[in-house]
Amino acid sequence: MKKLVAKALLYLPNAMIKYITRNVWFISSPENAWAFTFRGSDIQGQHLIIISDELLKQHEHDIIHTILHEIGHVMLKHRNSIGFLQTKKEINKQEKEAHEFAKKYLTT
Repeated sequence: MKKLVAKALLYLPNAMIKYITRNVWFISSPENAWAFTFRGSDIQGQHLIIISDELLKQHEHDIIHTILHEIGHVMLKHRNSIGFLQTKKEINKQEKEAHEFAKKYLTT
């Protein structure tokens, strides 16, 4: 997972890489741990991207696209439905924007 996240980050401008590496946690199922515990202060003001084992079974291009898509949500300051209700229109707009973000950087 670490190698794939690093590969995905290489598609981004340096300033964006710096922001992501300081403000985003990437989590997947590690080989050496069954679970994680975080205190609220551990990730306060940070972003958390969870990468599923199922995603990691996909083709590398698809994995990198998905990682960039999720980074897009962070960089575009999208909200999620935790704590408030979003309309389908808002969700669809955010998903389209995150997809375009990933596409933009994956092809450059």
